[in-house]
Amino acid sequence: MKRLACLLVLGWLGASGVGRGQELPPDSGATPQTSAPQPAAADPMRPSEQVPVLDPTAPAETDITLGLRTQVRAGIGFSGPLGAMGSVQIIHGLSTDVREDGTRVKAVCGVPMPHCAQGFLLRADAGSGGGRLSLGLGAWAKVDTDDFKGNAGVALRLAVAHTWGDPIGQPAGLTYLGPELDLSVLRINLTLGVLFRVRGDGGSSALFSWGLGFGL
Repeated sequence: MKRLACLLVLGWLGASGVGRGQELPPDSGATPQTSAPQPAAADPMRPSEQVPVLDPTAPAETDITLGLRTQVRAGIGFSGPLGAMGSVQIIHGLSTDVREDGTRVKAVCGVPMPHCAQGFLLRADAGSGGGRLSLGLGAWAKVDTDDFKGNAGVALRLAVAHTWGDPIGQPAGLTYLGPELDLSVLRINLTLGVLFRVRGDGGSSALFSWGLGFGL
């Protein structure tokens, strides 16, 4: 009876141990399983281990240089009423040099405002039929791209013109005042304007001024 009681006690203790989640001891005859090595996780705190990825859609780097510049340009042409003439133009103001992905633009802004360094444009013309002095604003650029290579510019001037010698369509000794617009592309310059007589007798009280020139 004692032996039977001991067996019952031992059986009860084994069943209660398994019920409480205790694992049975490993079988000494079984072959242990070796786990495969796992790769080490990347440390986010060590950026030197990260491989950089280039984004093909990222914008190209742009190099911009700013400065102050005075540009002097000369030209020849023919205009009414001044006839055959030579000209000198001065643009003073903010200059920019922009380079981006094979494209380069060099420009001068001659405008009396802070963003253009209080610039200005001054032009003088002398011809067989008279002379002209004008002051205004304008901009000039040299462009080098795949689609366009050359110069381009625009100017708005207030001009004072005086006729002498042999002017076109007007007598000598007249003084005119009025606005003129210049457009230039690839060294070709076109001038259009309206001048009003402010001094002298005879001739037209107002006339249409025009000109075609070539930049040197």
